[in-house]
Amino acid sequence: MKYWNIILFLTLSSWVFMQECPPSDTLSIDPAQNMWDIPVENNWDKIEVMTWNIKDFPLSNNTIDYVNEIITDILPDVIAFQEINNSSAFNTLANNIPAYEFIASGSGLALAARSDVVEITSWTTLFPSSGYDFAWRYPLLVELNWLCGASAISLQIINIHLKAGGSGEDFDRRYASCELLSDYINDNSNVNIIVLGDYNDEITDSQNNNSLWPLVSHDAVAFATEPIADIDYYASYPSWPSFLDHIGLSAPLFDELNGGNITTIRVDDYTGYSNYQNNISDHRPVLWSFPVEEVELAEGLVINEIMQNPAAVSDAVGEWVEITNTSSAEISLNGLILMDNGREEHVISDNNLVVAPDGFVVLGANDDPSLNGGVTVDYEYSGFTLSNLWDEVILTHPSGVILDEVYYDNGTTFPDESSKSMMLLDPTLDNSLGENWVMADVVFGVGDYGTPGEINFQGDCGTGDMNGDGTYNVLDVVALVNCVLADTCDCTSDLNGDGDYNVLDIVALVNCVLAENCGG
Repeated sequence: MKYWNIILFLTLSSWVFMQECPPSDTLSIDPAQNMWDIPVENNWDKIEVMTWNIKDFPLSNNTIDYVNEIITDILPDVIAFQEINNSSAFNTLANNIPAYEFIASGSGLALAARSDVVEITSWTTLFPSSGYDFAWRYPLLVELNWLCGASAISLQIINIHLKAGGSGEDFDRRYASCELLSDYINDNSNVNIIVLGDYNDEITDSQNNNSLWPLVSHDAVAFATEPIADIDYYASYPSWPSFLDHIGLSAPLFDELNGGNITTIRVDDYTGYSNYQNNISDHRPVLWSFPVEEVELAEGLVINEIMQNPAAVSDAVGEWVEITNTSSAEISLNGLILMDNGREEHVISDNNLVVAPDGFVVLGANDDPSLNGGVTVDYEYSGFTLSNLWDEVILTHPSGVILDEVYYDNGTTFPDESSKSMMLLDPTLDNSLGENWVMADVVFGVGDYGTPGEINFQGDCGTGDMNGDGTYNVLDVVALVNCVLADTCDCTSDLNGDGDYNVLDIVALVNCVLAENCGG
């Protein structure tokens, strides 16, 4: 096992894992013009997420250059755009700011992200059968990872532009849209979700007059914009002072509200109000920033079992990796990166995913036991697959430190048989050596072999041979007393088979040592 190896240069797709913050290869951002002095919002220990309806983009021949300067002055990490109505003009904007990656849905919604701290891993549109409710502007879902130094977070950004209009049918369409978004958040309760954009209504209205109520009243949704939503100075739609551009958060991000900052950026104060309205937009950008915690750099995580070639189900749903913890403290996997040595990687995003001492966590391609062969998967990953021949399983800290890695070799030294996982003989052994791995011989689920989420070998449990020397004497008794006191015993210590490690096991070991009948 290699806990502290440093990755000096490791490129996955366009993504570079850094050890520094700011990144050592920070991308140059040069505005097309410099007419205004709009304050920069970028802060390397925070992520900045901005929503901006740039009306009927582009409004005039000056719009592209004006928007270019506004972006390159503010420098947010993520920007969600609404009303991108000219794809050619949007491509021109994107080409003029190469430090950002731009994507567009084709229905007026788009997003840009700073490439030196953000990796866009996937994007799609949601609710394909509900175009009417969303005024045919299908929500744009973007999955991304933000990383700077040892700080990292994974986010789902949902960019929306809800139906405009007052009461009646328009109200009902917005309400139905919010019900669908509410259900999506319920179905993804452990995911960091930000729903932002032009909601076309106030979140502060009473229930009977609030078309956003399914989200406003949702216990697992909070609005970062709530503190400023009822203050005219911060109006996001200044021509009729109102706040229509909101940033909603799912429950896993609630803690970030305490250290975050929300503001409406009054760009028209710098450009002039008429100039802004005629050439840029009738909406102001709204920005939320929050600090991103450093990911724990812990020693003791071990890749303990790998199912790279299931037979009872397809590889696409049946592959999994088991992680154990040889330390004496719980270790969170949130923010760590599961990857190979090529182009595949997945940033683990689950604040509750913790490996207990001597415990196990199973990371799998599918978390539905009815589909994955009967495996209880603790966390479902994406963007990572296991070759049936040669491949790598690498668990990495965002800083580039490799916490553990296994390179298996198509049966040359590692076990390799369809339907059987490869299991480490003991978590304390060097798992980089194939000789320390064997094929599983225990059937689980619907017919494949392995011990996902369980100790690899039960045969040695309850033997009392604490030091593994094949004899039973006072040294084993001392070792058992020590592990009971330190609460670090494994199943070898369970002399009476009750699943606990305590004084009863010590008495049983003393008795069998005295009677010279241990291990029988």
